[in-house]
Amino acid sequence: MASVQTTTRLDRARQTDHRSLLTEASRCYNEASRANNRAMLVQAAELAYQAWQADSDYIPGINLLARIAMRRGELKEAHHWLDTGLSIKPESTGLLYSAGHLALNEGQLEVAADYFAHATRISRTSTKAPLYLAHIRLLQGEYLEAFQLYRELIKTRSDDTQVRNKLFEAASYIVADFYSQELEAELLRWFEFDDVDHSQLRSLTTSLLTHKLHLTEAGCPVEPENIAADPLLLKAMSRFHFCDPLIERLLLTLRQSLLLTSSRDLAIKSEYMPLVIALAAQCELNESVCFITQQEQQLVSQLNQLADRILQIPTLEARDLSAILLLTMMYQPLRKAPCYAQLTERQLEWPENLRELMHACLIQPEYISRLRSAIPSLGASTDSVSDKVQQQYEEHPYPRWTSLGYNQKNDYYGSLQALFPGKLNNLQPASGPIKVLIAGCGTGRHALRLKRYFHRMDVTALDLSLSSLGYAQYQSERYGLPVDFIQGDLLLINRLGEEFDVIESSGVLHHMEHPEAGLRALTNSLRPGGVMKIALYSRRARTLINELREELKDAIPKNEQDIRTVREALLQQGSGRWDAIIQSPDFYSMSSVRDLLFHTQEHTFDLQEVRRLVDSANLEWIGIVPPAGAQKLAEKVLRLPPKNLTLNDWHTLEQIEPALFAGMYQFYVRKPL
Repeated sequence: MASVQTTTRLDRARQTDHRSLLTEASRCYNEASRANNRAMLVQAAELAYQAWQADSDYIPGINLLARIAMRRGELKEAHHWLDTGLSIKPESTGLLYSAGHLALNEGQLEVAADYFAHATRISRTSTKAPLYLAHIRLLQGEYLEAFQLYRELIKTRSDDTQVRNKLFEAASYIVADFYSQELEAELLRWFEFDDVDHSQLRSLTTSLLTHKLHLTEAGCPVEPENIAADPLLLKAMSRFHFCDPLIERLLLTLRQSLLLTSSRDLAIKSEYMPLVIALAAQCELNESVCFITQQEQQLVSQLNQLADRILQIPTLEARDLSAILLLTMMYQPLRKAPCYAQLTERQLEWPENLRELMHACLIQPEYISRLRSAIPSLGASTDSVSDKVQQQYEEHPYPRWTSLGYNQKNDYYGSLQALFPGKLNNLQPASGPIKVLIAGCGTGRHALRLKRYFHRMDVTALDLSLSSLGYAQYQSERYGLPVDFIQGDLLLINRLGEEFDVIESSGVLHHMEHPEAGLRALTNSLRPGGVMKIALYSRRARTLINELREELKDAIPKNEQDIRTVREALLQQGSGRWDAIIQSPDFYSMSSVRDLLFHTQEHTFDLQEVRRLVDSANLEWIGIVPPAGAQKLAEKVLRLPPKNLTLNDWHTLEQIEPALFAGMYQFYVRKPL
């Protein structure tokens, strides 16, 4: 029989062994999660199980076993460990938090919400449960509740990137019913956040300003002096371009008044200087999409000529030119001004209140121009339609963006299998990174998001437009995300001499003369067993746009002045036939409205044509990415979740809700093994 002293030593040894095993298991699990290393996850599971054998009632150890099982996709095992732990300690915030994640993984949103809410009631500080409760409300479309939850979280977690970005995502769905000074103060604080998409605050800011300034179709009763000093309006104008006809009319009125009064003396009153700077920033952001009267155009031309002459003065200082430049910059992006080349050469020292604006309008475009000259090319295209499309995007790179948004890093193939359960097997390549091609990457946002938010991605991004690729390369450097950008026509993709595991081509094939030829070229560069994501215009969703294009026929505008004129004509008609177009955010910047309404080449499809296109390339159909609102509609009409819908089911839903695929048909296909 062992002595009391011997038993005590054995207990201490077991406890020491238990703690060291658990520490090593936690380290192994964290490293495996960062590297997406399944072998290390197995090792972590073995260590955690040994630790549990040493102390079967230790809650952190049980929780770790559950987390590892979830990470490995062993959901039944995860349930076992969570049930075991909660039977020992029902009020464990850690276990409740993990149980919420397990329910979330299984798509049981309300069950997950209950777990996270329970953990939140126990403690709001010792767990991230409140964050995920807000996230679930966002997924459920409970936007106001999600916004209020994130609004509270940001007060204590303003440095948390996830909280910031999710707050902005929730805010994008919110419209203010009345003016609130408290909400305005919060918005002004949020505008100072970095690495967020400030345009997601557009809807909330616009509605708040509409109530504050009493904006109506009849105009704005607030005195110009008060508008000129409005902090929310000024800050917003430098962060995003407005997408509202009432705000646009207000800004056009202010701009014209400032031009007419200030151009006489070639000076801007100090009280109006912040507004002029903000209007110049707004013009840079919307790429001068707003209507310009003949009188204004003449004045701007005269100011441009004067700026050219002043720039010839050897002893010129920035203050000698600032007022003239700012007045023209309310109407034209500086990079399109006749004096732009001279300005880049002079390298003037700008006053402090102009430095941010001049960096965005002068220094950044000049640097992007240098970057584009170093991008490799597949060689000149021999396709005349490709040449026209290239010219459009050289003139107006699309889309203009400033933020990558936020996502938690994930496994690409795992995400696909979760989206299409039971439809994808043997996806993992033998070894090494996943080789991805973005065919038609535009200005690079999607390519950089793939690189940033998925494990093991080796990304090549191809586009016709060097202007777009220069911007993409600039953002690649800004975020420190290496992507191989290449200029070229996807019809020449064979010149890359590579096979890819994944190809994504969004909004590209429908701008080709022969989409089926483009799809064949992509298929030839996809490895057997590889997957491809494609996005194409829905004919039904673009019915109104096609009607407008049909009315314009040969008069579809091809230059900026004509685009402004057509836009103004649509706006002057007021509410009516073209409402859906005027309400689109894409109506409010030059590159996006040209892409939306006036593209030089486009096809539209229905789902049967999409299926025939896929079949003609000998590709296997996987499924459609459910658009916003699809889940509720599918359950209401067909009593089925989106993952169980056939192509005919999607066709039925589109007849009921024609705007369902306003964001294009987005679907996955696979090349047979």
